[in-house]
Amino acid sequence: MSVNHNPENQADRRPARIVHLLGGVRAIDIQAEVVRLQIGPKMQSLRFRTPKYEHLYQTLTAFGLTPIGVEFPRSFPDRDDLASDWDCFFPTLGFRVMDERQEWSNIRHTAGRSGDHSAYDIASRCVTYLDLLNFRLMQLSASYNRMLRSSIAGNASPGQLTSNAYMREIDAAVHAFVADAGSFRDLIAEIVWRIIIKGDGKVTRFSSFLKRAEGASSASAKELIEAGGSGGWIHNLSNLRNDIVHVAPVGRAASFHYCQVREVRFAGNFRISILHYPLLAANETVWENSTHDLLFTQENEAAIKVALAEYQAYVDSSIDGLQYAWQTIQRLAELLTRVRIETGLRGEMATITDKDLVGEITIHRSGGP
Repeated sequence: MSVNHNPENQADRRPARIVHLLGGVRAIDIQAEVVRLQIGPKMQSLRFRTPKYEHLYQTLTAFGLTPIGVEFPRSFPDRDDLASDWDCFFPTLGFRVMDERQEWSNIRHTAGRSGDHSAYDIASRCVTYLDLLNFRLMQLSASYNRMLRSSIAGNASPGQLTSNAYMREIDAAVHAFVADAGSFRDLIAEIVWRIIIKGDGKVTRFSSFLKRAEGASSASAKELIEAGGSGGWIHNLSNLRNDIVHVAPVGRAASFHYCQVREVRFAGNFRISILHYPLLAANETVWENSTHDLLFTQENEAAIKVALAEYQAYVDSSIDGLQYAWQTIQRLAELLTRVRIETGLRGEMATITDKDLVGEITIHRSGGP
């Protein structure tokens, strides 16, 4: 397969990058003649001609693949002494999380210089949670890739349920993501209460916000109340968070807990395997096997077959964990942008001049003493 662009001039080489795709697949762009689409080294690898640097995400999307984040290895490919740069990516929004983080970083800087402790506190926490969710997605995507590689190496076939030691990594990454997303939800509600509504007293939990902000005229408050109502996306996130934190850890609330290897077609007739981790039912609700208790009260082969068939049907129609996390980050980032605009908070980027320097400057090359 090929695209109608030549690689960029060698004199104008851009940073190498690894584009993470839904399902645990990677697009490796080292600014050579081809981009490699792969699960792992020497494993289901396909190649296509390298498009213009800025067109890669569009090319992947046109193929029917979904970029969710981009890793820029600083020491590609034979050194690992420097951490990679990583940012979430959305085909319709670009690097929105990075942009929103910069906005709140600017607000924090300005608030610190002016002595606005309230704005400084809120902005600092926004920066922290945007960082956390950004890296939670990277961790989850990395766990997907490792489990997918292990499953394929074990000859897992399309449609097959699979589990291996990497399942625990995915469980842990999902748990951490949901916990942080729930805390970020609370922070956004607190911002609306403190700065936009200017309500009395403290509101640090989303449930308290829903009770106390009822009837508020703020656009952000109305959006939060609607999204937090029955069937709303924040309501569904809250239910998932409560189920994982208060009822049972990830994957321990039902009789079965597996991933599924799937095969997707893209760019015509090309195919590649992906990983599907069933997190929620198709309507974003927490799913429980109706025969869960039966499995532990009857050693009945027929009952187990019924339960397994029910679980298989759930998996086939379920929402994937990585996709849900990625979409939830997008929803939270877009919501935070609207909230920031309504607060009226603004900031300026920090600049360093000669006045800020104390003593002499010493520059060390990366990897050097």
